[in-house]
Amino acid sequence: MAVLVAGLLSAGGTANATSIYAGNGMAASPAIDSAQPSIVPKTVVLDATNSEDITRSKSGNRLLNEFSQRMQAKGITALKSTEAMTSQYDVISVDLAKILPDSRCKRGTESLILPKSTTEVRYIGGPRNEQDGTNPCMVTVEWDDQDPDPQAQDDPQSRSEKAVGILEAPYVEQYHEYCAARKTYTGFWEEPCYKRFVLKYDGNSTWNYYSFEAWNTCQANVLLGELISCGRGQEAAADSPTLYSVDFSPQNPSTGNCRAVSYEVQLYNAFTVGGSYNHCDEQRVYDYPEPGKMSTYYKGQTEYLRTTRHQVSVKVAQNDGRPQWTNWFNGETCSYIDGGFCI
Repeated sequence: MAVLVAGLLSAGGTANATSIYAGNGMAASPAIDSAQPSIVPKTVVLDATNSEDITRSKSGNRLLNEFSQRMQAKGITALKSTEAMTSQYDVISVDLAKILPDSRCKRGTESLILPKSTTEVRYIGGPRNEQDGTNPCMVTVEWDDQDPDPQAQDDPQSRSEKAVGILEAPYVEQYHEYCAARKTYTGFWEEPCYKRFVLKYDGNSTWNYYSFEAWNTCQANVLLGELISCGRGQEAAADSPTLYSVDFSPQNPSTGNCRAVSYEVQLYNAFTVGGSYNHCDEQRVYDYPEPGKMSTYYKGQTEYLRTTRHQVSVKVAQNDGRPQWTNWFNGETCSYIDGGFCI
């Protein structure tokens, strides 16, 4: 069981979490009722038969330019030319009504922006785990991507310090960052990102210490509608070396007006990494028994942009290479026209 303080549903699997959150009655997805039959999600892997590469089309260029400007505003990357963006990112058109048909759901064509290092993308129709509620029209996007150097031995110096008589000062190094984006036919958009860190010269000859910072930003842009949920999570990928938990943050859910939420995780000894961001309304936090697995959610009702953010730290045997991660993100909006519907 996991605890609502950090869910990837792999195809055919179910992730459970125990909640310490008392619901506040807002119009988010209803809590799971144990008397109701569970909703079995459907998972579809994107490929050339069910999606289209529109990177070099006019619409693809426009989406990449908008994405580049937002990434620059977030401090993720410098503003890049369209040609530079098309060499690093793919823009994929997905007909959601075709790949995840469901008569209960309003679905159309949407766009994904993904770095070319992405190795697989999966769409999940229906709640991927119980933290996502019971909305059968919920859509979660999962992806795997290639670490720039998965077999890197990030801290071999720790094994030879005594032999060479050199004592380097420990420091935390960010070695990778990644953002993606999704825009639906209604105008709803979300942008999940991550940063990866390693502790260098830690003096430990057995373990390497890593951290994974993840967040998702969502905005409804739905006519007469509102954003009610924005979720982000990660877990060890199938090809990851064995991970061992060290820390996660934030560790407690919170609710209230817009406020600073801090997150900081311990790596080894006194070394930490973290930050803070502005969170409005409710944040739900889930920690799971699987090392490195965590998810957080914004919950509320708003027309404005909202973010959820968290961080984990893990250790890996020193000669096993870097952690590999599977990511997921989702969001929900509700419209109050045409009889009212949520997607």
